Amino acid sequence: MKRISIDKNEKLVVLILILIGVIIAYLGLLFLNYSSLKKYNNIILPNSFIEGIELSNNTYLNAGDIIDYHSDYVLSKKVKFKINDNEYEYSLKDLGVVVDKDKTLDNIKNGQKKLGITKKISSINGKRRNDYSFYYSINNDQLVNYLNVIKSSVDVAVVNGYFDTSEGVKYVSGIKGFSLDVNKSIDIITDVFSNNYDFKKVIELTGDYTEPYGNPSYSSIDTLTSSFETPFVPDTYLRNINLNVALGYINGSVVEPGEVFSYCNKAGPFNKAGYVFYYEFVGNGVCQIATTTYNAALLGGLEIVKRYPHKKKSLYVAGGLDATVASYSGGWCVDMQFRNTYKYPIYIKAYSVGSTAHVEFWSNHDAKEGKEYTTESVRIGQRGYRTFLHTFKDGVEIDKHEIVTTWYSED
Repeated sequence: MKRISIDKNEKLVVLILILIGVIIAYLGLLFLNYSSLKKYNNIILPNSFIEGIELSNNTYLNAGDIIDYHSDYVLSKKVKFKINDNEYEYSLKDLGVVVDKDKTLDNIKNGQKKLGITKKISSINGKRRNDYSFYYSINNDQLVNYLNVIKSSVDVAVVNGYFDTSEGVKYVSGIKGFSLDVNKSIDIITDVFSNNYDFKKVIELTGDYTEPYGNPSYSSIDTLTSSFETPFVPDTYLRNINLNVALGYINGSVVEPGEVFSYCNKAGPFNKAGYVFYYEFVGNGVCQIATTTYNAALLGGLEIVKRYPHKKKSLYVAGGLDATVASYSGGWCVDMQFRNTYKYPIYIKAYSVGSTAHVEFWSNHDAKEGKEYTTESVRIGQRGYRTFLHTFKDGVEIDKHEIVTTWYSED
């Protein structure tokens, strides 16, 4: 058999003819698909969804009706907000957010126009899925009303630092106040929903903070460092009024390190609000509270700055351990004073239970540096007393010194 040979030119011609045939076939296919795509100029492509709701093969008018039908469901979605470091959820409907149907449909129409022929054909053949999202607008009046409702629940009144004396004494740090800024919140929410909102994001709303007033050093107060109590006669009604009024005036006093506590400054003058006449004196009975405070200071190892004795020994305390006070119209006062020699502040808790007056000094557990104190009264002669302060550490007495010698002028 004779072998047929094909030269290079013939091969090239064959290839060109094949290529022309492929191009003609492809153009024919495009022409056919283009003809079928023309109807989708005003119809949504197959396999198109808006947040899971199918809109395929619908006119934009019908798609608008579908959006309206599902609007209640769409607006029931929750939006997360962060307000004052707390997270809250509110529905779109409550916030006054509405579906912006026109903007949503325009987004679908523009998105569909931007698709190339190949992608459109893929959509028609079910090989491509087109997903779209809703756009929203704000009903300002409803938003303002609801933000005011939210404000009433998220606003926090400032709480200044305070001492809780229900069980002992404990300083409670203040709570920062917060007030939601409605106007700024409107701007934030409006800005968020002017674009395609991502529900995975948390919207942070702002407000105004009010810092609490307080003293961090007061948190160091954690221990009862010393206390003293004196009995009083329940039947002396007027005197007991004065006694409790004086307790009230010194209760809650804070004495800073190095500061001198003046009983007259806190409880006096002894004719101010609450005090009553008792016999010929004004404010009689206040000396007992001064005495109780004086002894609490001694047992705390504090420095006594001023102390004056009565004319005669008091019945409610050992000889030489009393302290008298008096005030006069010119502002001059017979005072009892002590200095806080601790490195920490002292809180004075003063109260009465039954027929007993109590004065407690609270400070830090290291305030006395491990020392404990006791007092001793020694009688000398008929009307004299020497008082001593004993200092102990680890159960061993390390010091004893005289506080004062007291002579009473009356029995």
